[in-house]
Amino acid sequence: CESERMTGQWTEITPATEETQKICDMVKSDAETKWTKQSYEIFKAIEYRAQPVSGTNFLIKVHAGGSEYLHIYAYQSSPTRGEIKTLLKRVEKHKEGDPLEPIRPLN
Repeated sequence: CESERMTGQWTEITPATEETQKICDMVKSDAETKWTKQSYEIFKAIEYRAQPVSGTNFLIKVHAGGSEYLHIYAYQSSPTRGEIKTLLKRVEKHKEGDPLEPIRPLN
């Protein structure tokens, strides 16, 4: 049940939504310039997990073209005066079949 989800627990893996694609679009330039130093023509959200905290952590599997996949960690704040902040916290290079598992706590 959705309402029984505990703060700090990651959700099950879910197919990407319009919302997760929007998050990817918002953090793409940071991923390219600050993390991978590569430019991506494709940056498509495939699936994701979410972790409710004060806001939400997202772990999103992104297809970055060819056989390249990224697991990106992003944080989205709760709306404050109608504004939601989205921050990229980490990018990891992966293969298509790699499980979408959080590897260590995000602080």
